[in-house]
Amino acid sequence: MQKVISIRPTEEIERKLERLIRIGKMERSALIRRILDIGMDEELKKHALELFRDKKVSLAKAAEIADVSVREMMALIKEKGISLHITIEDVRDDFEAAMKK
Repeated sequence: MQKVISIRPTEEIERKLERLIRIGKMERSALIRRILDIGMDEELKKHALELFRDKKVSLAKAAEIADVSVREMMALIKEKGISLHITIEDVRDDFEAAMKK
């Protein structure tokens, strides 16, 4: 069952919503759900990137937080110009762990 979320949009938000409804010919609630989903995805990615940049989480954990694949997370990191801060030892350890499996 879906919960109801109530908001009081500013006049600017209301104006933009009306414009998007006309452009996209979408129902208001469907449009708001879509915008919220996109916004939440972006906020999760932003948070994950900040944690990774600050060396608080690993690449895999950042991808998990952002709900994207490691490959997608690497692309986001590259896009934002963030250092991967992966050492040769990290690569060697990952290789050795993979060879044991």
